[in-house]
Amino acid sequence: QRRPTENWKGSDLVSLVCTTEENVGHVQPKAGASLNPDWVEWLMGWPIGWTSLKPITELDWRDWKTDPADEGELPRVATGIQNRTGRLKAIGNGQVPQVAALAWKILTGDSLNSWENA
Repeated sequence: QRRPTENWKGSDLVSLVCTTEENVGHVQPKAGASLNPDWVEWLMGWPIGWTSLKPITELDWRDWKTDPADEGELPRVATGIQNRTGRLKAIGNGQVPQVAALAWKILTGDSLNSWENA
């Protein structure tokens, strides 16, 4: 269940991260709120911490059934994250792994059934 936000305008993410200036018609970030690269990694289908410069000892793959932000496990916005901008650029320039896998299946002529049973 999503938490209600003040002045909800459209998607929950936009209302959580931004405030709308109705007179100007564009969105301004809330003071101190920055998009969390860990949450974006989950959103893009990568393991959480994938773009962090810290060593990964265990891959944290999560499916899209439940948003970890809704469960209070991983905030959508955060402050003080090291290398945040570089991490977001790396994520933004990457591919969603599930989309790349599907493209490979189509281009190589693999049947979808063979992958679903693997």
